[in-house]
Amino acid sequence: IATIDKSVFTCVQSGLVIPARQVNDDYCDCLEDGSDEPLTNACENSTFKCKKHSHGFPESLPSTFVNDGVCDCCDGSDEWSKHSLPVTFALDRQNKIGIHQTPCPDLC
Repeated sequence: IATIDKSVFTCVQSGLVIPARQVNDDYCDCLEDGSDEPLTNACENSTFKCKKHSHGFPESLPSTFVNDGVCDCCDGSDEWSKHSLPVTFALDRQNKIGIHQTPCPDLC
């Protein structure tokens, strides 16, 4: 029976092995695919995984959508830096058009 070493992480595309503590540390070690940063936007061209998922909202999104001031995940987990846009709409307007700005409401 093979055991899995949980103290290391292997990058999906390159096979590079890094310490597990470097996963989601906001630094891109797996440059080819960003597989070590699924919960941050540290890697260009990678995918961010929302913490929660609900009907009508994405499970994951391009990392470039993270911390852009627009709430894409139903729980707002993609906007953890609380970055705001220069122009904000009233909450009733955001609800009407179905697009929310930071701070994100939990819509899950």
